[in-house]
This record gives sequence, C-alpha cells and structure tokens, in this order.
Amino acid sequence: MRNQPTGRRYETLDGLRGVAAVAVLLYHIGGWTGRPWLATHGYLAVDFFFCLSGFVLAHAYGRRDIGWLGFMRERLIRLWPLIAVTMLAGATVIIQHRERVPGWLVLGLLMIPRLWTRDDGFSPIFPLNPPAWSLFFELLVGAAWFPLRRLGTMGHVLLGVLLTPAMLFIAHGMGGVLTGWDRATFVISLIRTACSFTLGWACYRLQGYTRLSLPSWLLALVVAAVFCAPWTALNWLYDFVCLGLVFPFVVLAGRSDPDGFGGALCRVSGAISYPLYVLHWLGWELLLRAFRAMGGEGYPAGFALTAIPLILAGAWAMLKLYDEPVRRRLKAL
Repeated sequence: MRNQPTGRRYETLDGLRGVAAVAVLLYHIGGWTGRPWLATHGYLAVDFFFCLSGFVLAHAYGRRDIGWLGFMRERLIRLWPLIAVTMLAGATVIIQHRERVPGWLVLGLLMIPRLWTRDDGFSPIFPLNPPAWSLFFELLVGAAWFPLRRLGTMGHVLLGVLLTPAMLFIAHGMGGVLTGWDRATFVISLIRTACSFTLGWACYRLQGYTRLSLPSWLLALVVAAVFCAPWTALNWLYDFVCLGLVFPFVVLAGRSDPDGFGGALCRVSGAISYPLYVLHWLGWELLLRAFRAMGGEGYPAGFALTAIPLILAGAWAMLKLYDEPVRRRLKAL
C-alpha cells in the first residue's frame, strides 16, 4: 500500500458526509410525518458513514504511533460531548416511562446499550436519543479495529470473505439492511457496521493503486440519488449493492480536495454532518412540542418545511457554541 499524507482532509468525502446526514434527517421526517417518499433509502446513509469511518480512521491512525487508550480517548473526545448533551436533553422530552429515565440517562452517558430490558420486540438500545445506536457501533468496531489496523492483506481479505456473505444473507432475509437501533437486531447491526467499516478500510489500502476521481458535485448527486431511490421488490439486493459496491466506489472516487467555493461548501457540509445527525431527533421533538403548544395538529407540510432549516441552524449553533469549544478544552487537558 502506498501511504497518503496523514494531514490530508479529503474534503469531498467530508462534503458527502453532510449530504448523508441530510438524507437521514429527511428519511426520519418522512417516517414521522407519513411521507415515506422523502429519502426512501435514507437509512443507507448510516452504511455510508461506516464506510467513510473505515477509510478515515485508517488514514488518521493506520500508521500513527499511538496506543489503544490514546486512540479511544481521541474518539471519545470527538463523539462524546454531543452525545452527552443529547442524552441530557433527551431525558427532558421523554413522556412515558419517566421512572426509567435516570437509568437510561446513566447508560446513555456511558454509551452502554440497553440490552437487558423487560420490553419485548424492537426496543431502542438508546431510548433518550435513538440515533446514538450507530455511534455506539462505530466506537465498538473502531476499538476492535485498532489492534488489527496493520493486519496483512490476506487477513483483511479473510475478514471481507467472512463479513460480506453474512451481510448478503442478512439483507436477503430481512428484505434490506434497515436494522440497528433496537435490541432485537443487535448482533445483525454489529455485522452491518463491521462490513461497511471493513470495506472503507479496504478502500484506503487500495487507493494507491487507482487514479479514480470524480467531481464532488457529481458524487453528491450520486449519493443523493441512492438515498432518494424508491422502494423496489428487490430492495434487499439494492441495499446490498449500495453497501458493497456503490459506497466503496464513491469513497475511492472522492479522494479530492476542491478549491474555492466548492471546497468551502464541502468543509461546511462536513462540519455540520455530525451535529446534524446526533441532534436531529431531539430537534424534531422540541419543535414538535412547541408546535403542539401553539395549538398545531398533525404534521402539515408547512411545519416540516420550517423544521428542516431550524434543525440545520440548531446543529450549526451547537457545533460552534458548544461542541468545538468543549472538544478544544478536552484536548488541552
């Protein structure tokens, strides 16, 4: 493998992360308001996140002289501040099962999934902020990957040979890869995360042998089209092809740093992607409470169209006023 400079940002990939975060927002709003045509396959954005994480972590830590504890410290500094504030705020919007909130809050702050529960079926593993499920699995798979980050080529191939058929079997059996937030599919979600992460890691190892490159705007259109494609009878195959082929292709083709306005747009999109993803559920709940308090009923299009820019603005404000300052202080300790 031909190593790349560790200081590179890969700004196109940063920008695409923002597109994926918006897709998750639209997908959930579509589900919450009875408009499933909004980013019908927006849930695949999570698989794209995992693939990007495999690539980016391999780039940042693959050859870096740092121990496992140092690696986990940096990952927690990156992710935990916003996780903490969403768990605390999420405890204020829960209506049912108020007696369970203190326990849920402790587990959420420690990023421990709620696997032991008396609830049957598809119980969220992080009820105070359901999207946190993917952050837990990203931390878990990253922690397992770090000791293996210098694994030889044959070992990496073996991981792919084990994980990819397992993911195909899961996608076929479940009609897709829409799993993760619940207790019932915990093991399946772990395989889903590990498979996409391993493919992203493979992209990093392969990048030195290809000059594949496409403009950032074209790749943004590709991933947006993937997330907005309508449901099909072969949805399991669509999901698997996106996870196993399309997203790795996009990652390999997006290893560029645009100049000018395009570069600035990618940087803004990348910066807001994580706050938007981790805060959108909470933002929607708070806006919905305010709408109900003003006498609003149902989920009119006007409310949804107003909520989207407000959630985006709130995510940006949290990034600048809370997340970045807190992370700077934690790094300085």
